[in-house]
Amino acid sequence: MKLTKFGSIGIAILLGTSASILSSCTLALGAQKIVLTFGPIRQAINISDLEDFAKDGKTTPTLRQIIGASKMDTGTLRGLIGLEIGLKPANLARVIYSTPGEKITDEIGQAIRTQRRTESGKALRAAVILAAGDDGKVSILEILKKYPLAEVYVDVASIGAAVGKVQSLAGNMQTLLQDLMRPRVTTEKTRTESTIEPGLPIPPTTPNPLRRSAAPIPATTTASPIRPVRGLR
Repeated sequence: MKLTKFGSIGIAILLGTSASILSSCTLALGAQKIVLTFGPIRQAINISDLEDFAKDGKTTPTLRQIIGASKMDTGTLRGLIGLEIGLKPANLARVIYSTPGEKITDEIGQAIRTQRRTESGKALRAAVILAAGDDGKVSILEILKKYPLAEVYVDVASIGAAVGKVQSLAGNMQTLLQDLMRPRVTTEKTRTESTIEPGLPIPPTTPNPLRRSAAPIPATTTASPIRPVRGLR
């Protein structure tokens, strides 16, 4: 295995692909079997057959059956599978794991998903990063070839919407990156001091002297009777 492939696997691990997904990966990175679905119809196809279809338009009985059931134009389906969309790998991981990026890839993960529809977004994010790492371009075919599971389910009716969302991600990359790079400045509201309103007069700290009532005038004592002075002899 080449050094670049080891580096790609390391990136996928570091970017948060869950252990349950990675434990089921094969040594050859990428899906080996594609299960095309349309409503209740399930048709398995080898990745090599899908690659031949995208490149040369070669179909298999399985492909013809699923195309007939979906009533999709063969050329349209082929174009959607092989359409390459420029997606520069620089800062891709940061954008794709942001809240808006996760939302977009989760929506794409409804069309390209795991069997049980669990952790489809995580697997898809790893596949997109690995696919873009080769030449800065991604397509549905390249995503499937880099998908970190041996088996992947593809909803044929949703391929067009999935391609549109990949294009949306590519078109909004710069805007999403700028939003992430913009420093978060917390604007604090200016607190205006409340003006001190004039209040009531402040009472003196020393209390006013209490008014003392006049002391009661003592009652006049009854004078002892004056005895007449006897005349001198």
